[in-house]
Amino acid sequence: MSGNAKRIAIITGASGGLGKEFVKQVIDDVDEVWAVGRNEAKLEGLKSEFGPKIVPLQMDLSDTKSLSKLSKKIETEEKKSSIQIRWLINNAGAGRFGASKDFTTEEISVSVTTHCTAIAAICNICIPFMKAGDHIVNVSSQSAFSPLPYMNLYAATKAFVYSYTRALGEELRDSGIVVTAVCPGWIQTALLPDTLGGRKVKFPLIVTADKVAEKAIKDARKAKPLSIYRFAVRMVACFQR
Repeated sequence: MSGNAKRIAIITGASGGLGKEFVKQVIDDVDEVWAVGRNEAKLEGLKSEFGPKIVPLQMDLSDTKSLSKLSKKIETEEKKSSIQIRWLINNAGAGRFGASKDFTTEEISVSVTTHCTAIAAICNICIPFMKAGDHIVNVSSQSAFSPLPYMNLYAATKAFVYSYTRALGEELRDSGIVVTAVCPGWIQTALLPDTLGGRKVKFPLIVTADKVAEKAIKDARKAKPLSIYRFAVRMVACFQR
């Protein structure tokens, strides 16, 4: 990794919602944003909106073949010219809400692979191309601190993200790479269901994605290991832990 390396941000789940807000927050800090997502049309729309810095990477992170694809992409770019991954933001999400007994094996696999396997693997792929002052931001959830009926699988995988991220931060402390776990409350995104267990759902303290992304990046720049938007949500998380 040379002193004039190409500066890259890799953002998963980048095509909309919180991921798109992360793009807005870091695009001026890098030469390229590798926007990873499943929807190719939305990724191309992102490039149209933000310009040539956006490099669309159509991948489904519930398929482990995508991890090899990302690794090869990084290796190929490194051979062309030295690269530095300034920001790695693991934001891709897969929610299956409802009674756990109704989950299929495939649905369980999608959630666990997306939230657990992919995040750990992508961190391992990217760390060799990072140095002191670079950032890993992994999106967990307030639900990581408490079991949630009808959101059991989602909450359990987010608990993994939280624990893995905090431990990784300690492991990388001497390297100077900053690792931040983002644990927001409810965010206004398409992922949230209208009903759970046959009942209409109201999500308390719900916030917009832009506020969460802005605070997460500010906290990461301050080398904070944990980012939770809104005081009330921080208090809830504190009592749940």
